Amino acid sequence: MNANQLKKGDTFGVVKPSDLITQTRLQLIKNGVQELKKKGFNVVLSDKITETDKYGVSGGSAQTRAEELNSMFKDNSINAIWCAHGGNTVIELLELLDFERIKKNPKIFMGMSDIDVLHLAINKITGLITFNSCDLKIGRNCDFDREYSQEWFINRLMQHKKEILPNSDWKTVRDGKAEGKTIGCNVTSLLKLAGTKFFPDFNNSILLLEGWSTDIRKAIYQLTQLKLIGAFDKIKGVIVGYVYGFDKDPQHDKKGKRINYEDVVLDITQDYTFPILRINEFGHRTDNAFIPLGAKIKLDATNKKLEIIDNFLTN
Repeated sequence: MNANQLKKGDTFGVVKPSDLITQTRLQLIKNGVQELKKKGFNVVLSDKITETDKYGVSGGSAQTRAEELNSMFKDNSINAIWCAHGGNTVIELLELLDFERIKKNPKIFMGMSDIDVLHLAINKITGLITFNSCDLKIGRNCDFDREYSQEWFINRLMQHKKEILPNSDWKTVRDGKAEGKTIGCNVTSLLKLAGTKFFPDFNNSILLLEGWSTDIRKAIYQLTQLKLIGAFDKIKGVIVGYVYGFDKDPQHDKKGKRINYEDVVLDITQDYTFPILRINEFGHRTDNAFIPLGAKIKLDATNKKLEIIDNFLTN
């Protein structure tokens, strides 16, 4: 199921389904809102944007946050929904979402990090193709202020371009070619759904992986958990994105050799033959290609090429 292609004059709804929005974050978001308006879009910002829950950690109670998101899908004047940022408590919303309403009113839905909990659930229950995106923040040169991200916001959502082009050196981790539907991207968020009805079906999929505060220990246990669950028995390939923890605090083995996240992926999946490609165009604090989640993609790790082969938006 596809949302409509974005066009000038359309309206974005900005929601906060997880962490609270501090005054500092609010200013960054307002900067992003102004950029959207400059590009010719209307923006509806929640009137409860700085509300908090009773613990002071989330952007309001679970009921308040869920109703905010449900109302955005219900409102016919809203064409696209952009989540302000992630946060651990987004999982509280899953049993409160109106999935039938989402089915009846498909919209472009964007976000990253813990928002992948919502991407995965919405895709599993409704079949709606959603979009991994950067945060709607401008002012620290790691979100929507990246030139590449702004370019592919237009290319992907307004022009329906299917190629995924590099803005960095891509790395073949394991040779091969594959096709499959995208699943991802934040490993921690993915594993939060294990054992629930929202956990994805990995059959014939291309698994996208990225992380925030990830180190070697965390990578080992999370990737091993995916292996034990049986995910690697079903997927067709892996695309490793930008893993912030490994770049912020470089990881090394006992001999002092630098270890990258994809090295751990290769080690944990040594019994498999599926292709693995490392790119930097999705993840935390990096360029963002606005990759559709739930859409079929062609992966050529040998020649370092990616192409979306589904129609992921309706003209």
